[in-house]
Amino acid sequence: MDQANYQNEILQAISELSLLVKGIESDLKETRSDLKDLQTTVDSNHKTVMERIDFTEDKLSEEIRKVDRKMLILTNELLETKADVLRIEQTK
Repeated sequence: MDQANYQNEILQAISELSLLVKGIESDLKETRSDLKDLQTTVDSNHKTVMERIDFTEDKLSEEIRKVDRKMLILTNELLETKADVLRIEQTK
């Protein structure tokens, strides 16, 4: 193989490698863009989920307070009823 053919093959190989590198760079840019979009979506979804959790937590806390008040009322009523029953039994 003469020097000119050898140089042509080297140039051909360099040209092919250059095209491959450009393709890989393009793929990397697209992947970075996709990752940024994915990160934005994840951040948005995380914010939405955290807001829903906070809302649900607040709602549950209020419901628990209502149940606690009801239990207190029922407990007081039960104590009063027991006291009334004891008074009636003692008067007999």
